[in-house]
Amino acid sequence: MKSIRIRKVIFGIRFKFSLIIILSVALSSTLLIFALINQYENKMKKTLAQQGETILQGISGKAEIYLRARRLLSLENSSPSGKRNIPALVTQREETKKAMSRYFASVVGNDAKKMKDRVLDIAFIIDADWTGIGTDAPGSGRSFFYYFQRHTGALFTQKGGRSDPLIEPTILDHFRKVIDTKSHTGFASITDVEKQYRYLFKDNPDFVVVALPLFKDTPALYDEYIHFKKKTVTRATIGQHLKRKSEFPILFILRIISLGSFIDYRIDLSSLSHRRMVLNYFIAKTLAAGSMNADIVRLKEKFESLISHNMQGTTIQIAKLESAWKMIRNNYRIPTLTKHQEIEIRQDFLNRLIYYRVPISADLSLDELSLISFRADIAGFIGLFFYRKEYFPEMKKSTNEIINLAMSIVLRAAFLALLFPAFIIKSIRTLADRAIEIGKGSFNKTIVIPGSDEIGRLADIFNIMTANLMKAEEIKIEKIRMENELLTARQIQSALLPERIPDIAGVEFGAYYLAQTESGGDYYDAIDLGENKIGIAIADVSGHGVGSGLVMAMTRTLLHIYCKKTENTKKIFELINDYLKHNTARNYFVTMFYGILDMTSLTLTYSSAGHSPAMIMRNETLREIPAGGIALGVAIPEMFSKLTEIREVRLQKNDYFVLYTDGVDESMDASGNEYGLERFQKALLRNYGKHPEKIINAVINDIRNFTGTTPQHDDITMILLKINRH
Repeated sequence: MKSIRIRKVIFGIRFKFSLIIILSVALSSTLLIFALINQYENKMKKTLAQQGETILQGISGKAEIYLRARRLLSLENSSPSGKRNIPALVTQREETKKAMSRYFASVVGNDAKKMKDRVLDIAFIIDADWTGIGTDAPGSGRSFFYYFQRHTGALFTQKGGRSDPLIEPTILDHFRKVIDTKSHTGFASITDVEKQYRYLFKDNPDFVVVALPLFKDTPALYDEYIHFKKKTVTRATIGQHLKRKSEFPILFILRIISLGSFIDYRIDLSSLSHRRMVLNYFIAKTLAAGSMNADIVRLKEKFESLISHNMQGTTIQIAKLESAWKMIRNNYRIPTLTKHQEIEIRQDFLNRLIYYRVPISADLSLDELSLISFRADIAGFIGLFFYRKEYFPEMKKSTNEIINLAMSIVLRAAFLALLFPAFIIKSIRTLADRAIEIGKGSFNKTIVIPGSDEIGRLADIFNIMTANLMKAEEIKIEKIRMENELLTARQIQSALLPERIPDIAGVEFGAYYLAQTESGGDYYDAIDLGENKIGIAIADVSGHGVGSGLVMAMTRTLLHIYCKKTENTKKIFELINDYLKHNTARNYFVTMFYGILDMTSLTLTYSSAGHSPAMIMRNETLREIPAGGIALGVAIPEMFSKLTEIREVRLQKNDYFVLYTDGVDESMDASGNEYGLERFQKALLRNYGKHPEKIINAVINDIRNFTGTTPQHDDITMILLKINRH
């Protein structure tokens, strides 16, 4: 044997332990630093957000009234019906503006150190019009930015009030992409703004901005949708979930239209009544707009032709429907609708569709549709900037303290890590020296290391291993001896099985045997009895291994002796039972079927000793023949004789006679499911008409497909013969 060289210790356990401890502490400290800093920053941000939201909630109602008044004033100025409401709206706008100015003047200060509750740097309000922003959110829509003067709270604008380099990335970008009805806190860093605005960050930390969205209508629909998206769907709630999901598109389309915006939804006109309703609605609107003398029949024909031309399948888009109606109005020289009239008709028409249950849908996903509705519903934002110099220096100071603490921990850990491993090195060396002696074959020595730590435990394991090595050698020798015995038994058993089936005219044979151990307990045989008769036997010995194989050998020998002396199958079983009862252990018994087939009369005379019933396959049908009896070697002669019978069955040409052991139908798959008698019979019938060997092969393949690679615990044996003569 080639000698193995023992290497020298260069980077020993002491060095490795020290390095592991230092790196572990350093890594833990780094993670702790990030966790503490992140926790502190999140806490600070949460405090800022809560503080800002509380301040903004106090004036949000006035802000919504202010934006609503501005919006209505814009509509009144463009409405042809007059300007009756303008004075009242102007008064409402100015009063709410003054209220906001007074409110913010009380909390916006120039010196936050003198009054702790005056924490704001500057407040702002945004009049946003996002009705034209699609799902990709290009630009910011038509938005105006107004600010409240720090001391007086007076409203003013900067650079025309059309943009803000800090509010855009911190606030507006968030609400363009996410449905959020609550306040949002943003942190603007120097990388978030364009180059021309980066001077704002000179010698200053990031900007902290908090804003609250203001809506044209109640935001309850979006709160419900947010809750719907977060809600867990169970088997019990799936129906309700799908129902609500189908309702949301209609609600969002209705909200978009009611806000004066436009969404190109699709109308299903597969129903004739729905198509007539749409046609009659626009015909009525056409007549009401100034064409009372028009030919209604011709008008309907023209409009219906335009609708049919623009339909895609059974649906039409609202944009194409409106375009068709516009062509009708132009043909009849009806005045162009105002923006206000268009909005009213769109709202009225959509309400009619919903009332008459006309199916409508959008080509957008539910998330895209909800986001468009949310943007159209945004009236604006009210928000504020925090004093950066009051919050960020404190945050930086806390961060430095956390880092210094972590560095102190790492240095102390490094000092301890260099000393600690020396205590265990000595024990490990002792263990290594003793292990070398054991490796050289010195099994009679034991390792003695005091203490109850892991090294002492390892020494005990080495001692146990030494004893087990000696036992393993003995077990190995014994195993080789047993394997040789089992191989011998297997060879004997194979020799006892028939090398070939007797060649008898008019009969086709097929047989299969597979032991599940080196020596199985199944047995089959076909014995030429002369006078055109053949003995057919199949048996299953209890258990497996050498003992079962020897009992099988005895049974086979006894059968061959007695079948030559008598054709009485019951008498043969009685003789075998008497011998096995007195000469084998109680835990061994044999189930067996033995029959004598007379090829002249095609009569099968048989007896069964508790074996699985034989089957006859005739004209593509299967039937079991009576069996019964009790296993050989179990009962005393008197009881066995009473329970055993001689039976007779007549076979016909093309009949198949099937014998098998319970290893066939009790084969199991990985889940413990049995192959079963029903599946076995179906496999036989599927192959009816074939040679017995082919039928057996088909059945075995079916069993293998069922069991897969699952090991089986019982031998599998089958005999199949076919009658080919009258």
